[in-house]
Amino acid sequence: RMLEGTVIENSLDNSGILEDFEVTKSWREGDWKLHRVRVTREQAQQVSEHLVGGPWYVHFWKENKNDVLVIFKNKEFWIEFDDQNTWVEAIKYGQSMGIHKEQLDFLIDQ
Repeated sequence: RMLEGTVIENSLDNSGILEDFEVTKSWREGDWKLHRVRVTREQAQQVSEHLVGGPWYVHFWKENKNDVLVIFKNKEFWIEFDDQNTWVEAIKYGQSMGIHKEQLDFLIDQ
């Protein structure tokens, strides 16, 4: 099963990994270059290995858009988009890395 998500190229120490992903859209927002991608579970885990240090994360969702995989540099969480109680540990972990709570919104493409 494929997962979908948005990867901020600036968050990667090796943007070459994007060549192995199915990129469905690319765009810029200010200094950030973003890519909407479709990946396997294994490819999603590769992103974790290439996140630069600091306050970065990426999240991917399954087709049902409720099962969401949140990936930090050395840790990952499965959350349910529709149940914010499942977000608590991921948010705590992100905040411990210096990510502002409002940035831990795990938006999905509706």
